[in-house]
Amino acid sequence: MLKNLLLLLIFFTLGQSLLYGQRVLLLEKAGQNQSQKLYEGDGLTFRMKGDNFYQEGMISELRPDIQAMVINDRFILLNEVESLRFEGSGILNYAGLSLMTFGVGWSLFAAAGYAVDGNPETSYSGFDLTVSATSFATGFLLRKLFARRRFKLNDRKRLRVVDLSF
Repeated sequence: MLKNLLLLLIFFTLGQSLLYGQRVLLLEKAGQNQSQKLYEGDGLTFRMKGDNFYQEGMISELRPDIQAMVINDRFILLNEVESLRFEGSGILNYAGLSLMTFGVGWSLFAAAGYAVDGNPETSYSGFDLTVSATSFATGFLLRKLFARRRFKLNDRKRLRVVDLSF
């Protein structure tokens, strides 16, 4: 009995993954062999044509028959999407985060060190403030400038839902 129940659970789980795992949202660029793939369950930030704001949600279903996706319980036709936005994962994004962390750490450790060193002649100086502020500001600017990349749909870039099941 337990063996049959376990086999039924495994079969159902594999059947679900095969059924839903074969539909893919492709982000294609003209002239490139490979395209970026998004699957059901992936998060997506997008802007519709005519809107001034980005919407965010999880792809709950991809429909290749009508070239649409379901996000936040709403059908969105792919030809109504103007652009997509992705969080950057480049080295400049990580460098910005590291610089911001270094600036805050420098300031905190300098203040704590001067507070507990027992020497009344040492104190938090303008140099410490300059190093902290410069490091934090540089990291913040790097993250603001390079943290997001945009995929604007046009004649050379398009979205397509493909069913890869046989």
